[in-house]
Amino acid sequence: MPKTVEYSPYLFNEIADFGVTKTVTNPNSGVNEPSFVKSFSLHVYPQKRTLDMQYRSLGTNYVNAITLVVRHNNRLNDQLRVKYKGEEYKILNISSDDSANYMTYDFLTLQNVKELGGNA
Repeated sequence: MPKTVEYSPYLFNEIADFGVTKTVTNPNSGVNEPSFVKSFSLHVYPQKRTLDMQYRSLGTNYVNAITLVVRHNNRLNDQLRVKYKGEEYKILNISSDDSANYMTYDFLTLQNVKELGGNA
């Protein structure tokens, strides 16, 4: 039986907002602009990359990606956007653990929307 990784609760000391991007009319200019609309928030643990992970990501879409760890949550999907530390991110990959274990975690690989060319 594989050993499950347990993270201490104190590691999840940062908060990320999850939501969607909707078009909202700017009241000052009357122009339609994309805007982040929050659906829910979760405590997250920013996973640090190992040197091996850095080397493997070279030349891929994951070069500047970040990984956040959250407690397993069924509301997560790759259509959501994430607002973390004032930046908006697109979810590239969700490694979800939906096993019957007591403590399970999901690993979210995120790419900054600005690096994807705006509203990708």
